[in-house]
Amino acid sequence: MVFDALRARLSSLRRSSTDESDADESGPTPDTDSSPAVDDETLSYAEQLEYGVDERDLPDEDKILRLLVKRGGRVDQSTILDETDWSQDHLEDVIDRMEADDQISAITVGRKRVICRRGFEPKGYRSHLNE
Repeated sequence: MVFDALRARLSSLRRSSTDESDADESGPTPDTDSSPAVDDETLSYAEQLEYGVDERDLPDEDKILRLLVKRGGRVDQSTILDETDWSQDHLEDVIDRMEADDQISAITVGRKRVICRRGFEPKGYRSHLNE
């Protein structure tokens, strides 16, 4: 069912792009039953999450962002370690890079370290920095 929806969306995108480029040519465009090749550049990030993208092809930062999107914007660092099977040092390096790029916030809640997407931090977390 999901693949049928993806196939229909991709075929409509391809038809609209070929209609625009073939505006000078006359004649109908032939419809084929073969499924079009999936082009990841035409899918939004949310569609890639829904329809699936091979995890091995994603950069480390995207793996964390994808996990954050799936989990509602916040996730424990231990959960990331379990999901990715990375070492603690590698995860710390990736988190540091992402914090430097303002993609995420790593905060400590009790004894846990929670990774949050920007904008998904608990209320009042960054309010003292904005003053």
